[in-house]
Amino acid sequence: MDPNVGEVFVTLKVHGPRRSIELERVLVDTGAIHSMIEKSIADHLGIQPEARGVLDIVRGEVELSMSTAVLEIEGRSFRVPIILGDQNLVGLTTLETLLFAVDPTTQKLIPRHGVLFPASEPLAVA
Repeated sequence: MDPNVGEVFVTLKVHGPRRSIELERVLVDTGAIHSMIEKSIADHLGIQPEARGVLDIVRGEVELSMSTAVLEIEGRSFRVPIILGDQNLVGLTTLETLLFAVDPTTQKLIPRHGVLFPASEPLAVA
């Protein structure tokens, strides 16, 4: 069996206060909640840590800096939470915010509708 089956890679643009960068072949990790940007890249773009958090990883836990950045995939962009770490990856928060789903058979992202379940009366559509 091909070890890369189901892996999805994207071109990710990261927009910081000082500049932007385009990162090729960034792994889409559906097991990660937030996206991660290498700390050295974040520093270069002017993205400053805003908080620190303890995160569970396969080998235990680690404390890392967290921030926000505008991430762009296939022309869709929005400011999302990011972890400043040792690799670049796209997590579920970014996918949900940019309204993408993963198609593991084609190894691509596909546009999708967001899901909204109001607690009371239906919302008026503008």
